[in-house]
Amino acid sequence: MIITCLVYDKRSLLACSLTCYSWYFAAVPHLHHTLTTDEWTLPPLHSRLRWPNPLRKSYTLGLLPLVKQFRIRAEYCEFGLDQLNWCTLRYFSALTNLQELGIDNLQASEFVPNPRRYFGHLAPTLRFLALKEPTGSCRQILYFVGLFPNLQDLKFNYSSPMREQDGVDDVALVPLSVPPLRGRLTLTCFSRNKLMRDMIVLFGGLRFRSMDLYMVTCVRLLLDGCGKTLETLRLYPSDPYSETFFPQDKVVVN
Repeated sequence: MIITCLVYDKRSLLACSLTCYSWYFAAVPHLHHTLTTDEWTLPPLHSRLRWPNPLRKSYTLGLLPLVKQFRIRAEYCEFGLDQLNWCTLRYFSALTNLQELGIDNLQASEFVPNPRRYFGHLAPTLRFLALKEPTGSCRQILYFVGLFPNLQDLKFNYSSPMREQDGVDDVALVPLSVPPLRGRLTLTCFSRNKLMRDMIVLFGGLRFRSMDLYMVTCVRLLLDGCGKTLETLRLYPSDPYSETFFPQDKVVVN
């Protein structure tokens, strides 16, 4: 009960973990709740050498099963098969209780048609997926999302609106499962309307209770799709797309 009052105080948790064995076992899950690969924000030459370090260190200490949130930051590199080689995959597979996963620059096409080999161990526990600047066809990205049957929250973050990927979409790719997706949808600079239309078709509609939208071109599609389940909608005054559906001179604040 004492430890639960200190879950946001890392310094106090560290002190408690040094008190005795019983306090150590109570504090250590909160100390290693979140893991972020900050080292991969370096230029490509250095980041490729240092990327597995956070995983390797936690794996050596047996701490990866305690991690609930994992963020792979990759500002200068693409995240594909080269980053999940036979050595790194051993560390990554030790994340057996992960609930939230964030990946920058995911190369979805490289993990098709067998993403289970690399991410299958996350399927039972993952509830939140955040993809920043993912690349690949609409079906390839949705095939990756469908790997997680218990997914509730979904986030797509782009730095600027982008066009759909050139080429013919792989229509033979059918998601391995239909995630419930009943939580929160967050979209930033999202212009991949076909991806959202394919999601509605392949997942049997949209069921999000909350949406956070900024610079989204398919607002009307999302509002129509979540009309029966939507409880909270967040838009931004600086967003030109939101003014199309909610003009400022028509909004009444109570």
